[in-house]
Order: sequence, then C-alpha cells, then structure tokens
Amino acid sequence: MFIVAKTLLYLCFAILMGAFILYAVPHTKRPDIYLSKKIILLLIAFIPLFGIGELLRLTMYLGEDLGYWVTFQNIVFSFEVGKGWLFLTGISVLLFFMVSFNDIQEDRFFAGLALFLLAGMGVSVGYSSHAASLESLGFLAHTIHFLAVVIWSGVLLVTGFFTKGEGPSLPFYKWFTPLALVCLFTVIGAGLWLMSYIVPEYVNGYMLNYGQALLIKHILLLIIVFYSLINGVWLKKKIRKGANAAGLLKWMKAEGIILFLAFVTTAVMSQQTPPHNVAETLQMEKPSKLFTVVTGLNPGENPALTFDFSMMSIVWLAFGVLLISAIFMSVKRNRSILLVITASVLATSALYLAVMSSLSL
Repeated sequence: MFIVAKTLLYLCFAILMGAFILYAVPHTKRPDIYLSKKIILLLIAFIPLFGIGELLRLTMYLGEDLGYWVTFQNIVFSFEVGKGWLFLTGISVLLFFMVSFNDIQEDRFFAGLALFLLAGMGVSVGYSSHAASLESLGFLAHTIHFLAVVIWSGVLLVTGFFTKGEGPSLPFYKWFTPLALVCLFTVIGAGLWLMSYIVPEYVNGYMLNYGQALLIKHILLLIIVFYSLINGVWLKKKIRKGANAAGLLKWMKAEGIILFLAFVTTAVMSQQTPPHNVAETLQMEKPSKLFTVVTGLNPGENPALTFDFSMMSIVWLAFGVLLISAIFMSVKRNRSILLVITASVLATSALYLAVMSSLSL
C-alpha cells in the first residue's frame, strides 16, 4: 500500500510539473494539451494525501506501545518527515486556491507562479528525505535529484499522454532537448551524490532489497537514456524532414511508461533499509530473496561481492544489447507500442541477469 502511495505521489508531482512548465511556455513552442482545471486541482489535492503514507508507516511501526494517535501527533510535530509533510500540505493548499481562481492555462505568469510553488513542495520532499537525516547537504542532493526527475518525466508524460491535435513541433524540441539533457546530467550527478551518503557499498548493496531495487532503477535509466536519444535526436530529424508529429507521440508515451517503472522502483527503495554498512545490515535482516534465488549465493559474516564475468553473463549482456537494437528497429518501422514496451522490459531483465550472473563472493 505504501509503495503504491509513494509511486502515485511521484506521478502527481510529474504530471503537475509537466503541465505547469508547458503552460509557462509560449503557445508557439508547445503542443496543445488537454488537462482540465478539475484534473489539475485533483492532482494537487492528492499530493498531501499520498505524501502522508510515510507518516502512517512510521506510526504503525512505532505506535504499538504509546498508541497510534499519540505517535502520529509526535511524528507530525517532532519528526523532520512530519514537519516536511506539514510544509508540503500548506503549500499545496495555497497552490490549490491559486489555480482555482486563476487561468493558468492561458496566463503564463500564473503558470510560472504555480511552477514556483510546486518546486517549493519538491523542496519539502527533500527536507523529509532519508538523505537529509544523514547529512545536512543530503537535503540539497535529494531535492535537486527529485526536481530534475519530475521536470524531465513530467514534460514527457504530459506531452505524450495529454496532447491534442498535432504532436510537438520543432520549436518544442529546441527548448525541451537541452532541458532534458540538463535534467539527465543532473539526475546522474545528484544520484551519485546521494549514493555517497546512502549506498557507500554500492556493489555489496546488491545483497539487500534496497540494492536490488537501485540496480533495476539504474538499468531502467539506461533504457530511458536510449529512448531519449530516439525521441530527442532521431525523431526530431524525422519531424524536420516532414514526418507527422502526431504519429510519433507514442514513442514519448513509451519513454514515459519506462519512467513510471523507474518511479515504482524508487518507491520500493523508500520502503527498504538503506545499506550504509552491508555487513551490519545483514546481521539485522535477511539478504534479498531475489538476490539469493538469482545468484545462488549466500552471504557469510563478511560479505564482499566481486565481479567475475562468465560465459552466462556475456550471453545475457549480448541478449540485452540485441533487445535494445530491436527497440530501435521497432520504432524505425513504427511497430506497436506494446511490442516496444515488452522489448524494453525484456532488455532490462537481460541486463539485470547479466550483472547478477557475473557476481561472486
């Protein structure tokens, strides 16, 4: 339940961020999108609702002795995660009424103001993050990482799923392609920064559920980068040559769907124990079942994973590269989006197995 709430929280943020950015851009540089004010208000209202999930999880974990209501009150007013949620809720109320009484779809000033308020809500997410509790700069790293992800994914999702009429034109790509590149490098840089706090033993972390989810997320990011090259470079050239932009929207949808899967893995990570010290963590909890089943390895008292490439890992890697090539060929020949998504999931699985089959203790 909490994983679903976290995933939907990210999705609401992304859609709102994408909508506000597009509304803040001149009409000539964005496609026409059909997100009604009612849907936007509903998404704003959902953010504090889905954001309370972490507070409820902590309440259920800590409240058995003191009582759940007393524990919930203590978390809200004393814990950083509770203060972050109060800040998030306060800004969401302000944003709700601002959008209610103004036409953000036509007035770029209010669209920009809505974007500013939503970014403030993103800061509250970083403030209540696990990284912020470990290191003062962890708050900044998480905030930058989170905002870069929702900006990039938000514009993609809204453009792909809520465009009416013709798809994005060349003026759209002229500003979105550089923005996407900045977001990509920011996500990578801030992600490495976060990992230095949360997962200092990255490879050994594969033995835990958190590390497994992080590995899958990184492989999905690799697939997403490949989609970005297709959408931002190859399809842009096709549009320049006169291709129908509306017919190419489905590939932005495909990239958006893979980004949504990355949201799911991030939500899974938020419910797992971060592996600051893998050996100590393994003394308190069992290794990941997925890790032990796939690798057949059983961590001992001093676990230390190393890479030992085998024929099987090379086969899985070749299979993954072949599937990635199949994605491009399917896009080039305008095949079904379902076929491309299936190939993407299979490519992710193959690359995951390539990594797992190359590990040894």
